[in-house]
Amino acid sequence: MSARINRRALAAGLLAAMAAPAIAKDTRSVGILRGDDTARLPDHAAFWSRLPLPFSLAEAWGKLSPATQAEIGAAVLGMALAQYVYGDGRAEADQFTDEDLRAEASDVADDLLNQIDGRLWVLLPDLYGPDGDHPAWAYAAGMVHPLGAILPEPPAEPAAARTPDPIFAAIEAADAARQAHQAAHDGLDEADDAQMTRLGELVDADRAAFEALAEIIPTTRKGDVALADFYLRILDDPDGQATAHLGHLRDVLAGGEA
Repeated sequence: MSARINRRALAAGLLAAMAAPAIAKDTRSVGILRGDDTARLPDHAAFWSRLPLPFSLAEAWGKLSPATQAEIGAAVLGMALAQYVYGDGRAEADQFTDEDLRAEASDVADDLLNQIDGRLWVLLPDLYGPDGDHPAWAYAAGMVHPLGAILPEPPAEPAAARTPDPIFAAIEAADAARQAHQAAHDGLDEADDAQMTRLGELVDADRAAFEALAEIIPTTRKGDVALADFYLRILDDPDGQATAHLGHLRDVLAGGEA
């Protein structure tokens, strides 16, 4: 007697066999290649139109062999992928967890970036110029000097006139106002309204000139010294302690550069 087939067990076994590969497959990394309808890279046509190139960049790409196109395309993809793995600029939680892998990815991206220019230079001398020289179209358009040419020195521009330190004019004005104020006290007749009015005007002018001086920061070391000298002259310091301190500061400033 032939053995009877357990159809329920057979069906369950086939389902399990078909389901197993689907369960093991990482669907996050399989079959995700976008079509050709995504946003295009900028062509910067306005810039390239300023250069008398012997052929367009698209034509230059077409002059390369399929193998070389695949090589360069893979290198460009590799640079972008290595930069992604490196993750510079992303939050720590969004970066790859293997620091050694990230560091190596950075080296790979830099290596490709540093070598791709020389590779294209060798492949397309009509576009980039022969090794170690400018392209013919750049010479013909007068856009470059021959490599290694000794260019004449540009004419020396006259030295710009140095702006005077504003503290000197302010010191002069404050000094003049102070002297005029002090001179008005000589022979002053306090009963003379005209003289008292004039004295009040000179007092106000003295105060205004001093306040204006206090708003100015010297722009030179000589200006620093001049300001310290001015304050020493007008300082009312009965015990001389403040005068000594300010004199020390003046001497320190005077020992520096002008």
